[in-house]
Amino acid sequence: MSELKRHAIPEGVETEGWTLDVSGSVGRPLQLERRDLTAFPVETFTEDFACTEGWVAEGLSWRGIRLGELLDCAAPAAGSECALVRASDGEYACSFTIDRLAESLLAVELDGDPLPPEHGGPARLVPTDSDSDCWESIKWVSEIELGTSSLAAESTARGTALGRIDGA
Repeated sequence: MSELKRHAIPEGVETEGWTLDVSGSVGRPLQLERRDLTAFPVETFTEDFACTEGWVAEGLSWRGIRLGELLDCAAPAAGSECALVRASDGEYACSFTIDRLAESLLAVELDGDPLPPEHGGPARLVPTDSDSDCWESIKWVSEIELGTSSLAAESTARGTALGRIDGA
């Protein structure tokens, strides 16, 4: 198995006392701690991770909860079509359709071990569809905001990720 490339953990990322907020157009806003995630069924997703920087980590085995389970608990409001997933650094965010997000995994383990902070721990969004781009795998997930209209204007993930390549 190949190793994921390690990037420095940005300022503002706090892994101790981690929480995940689910907010926006929901009937039941949630604030979950790591131990709360144990109430959800656990799944494993194994696949190669290809980055636009040109490297591939082969056969990564992610373990976590399907986000559809979590979203169901938050009771999305009628008309909720999209979500913005934010990293705890306060700057990195990516928008998804609700259906696509529901199929993604909130990973808390990598290859059988707790997900380390340098790889996005304590929780990382892992899209499971074949059309996903590497920048959509959000490290240090801290908030999921549901909306009834597009939140794409607030999505910074693609620009940030491609900026790393352009600036390299």
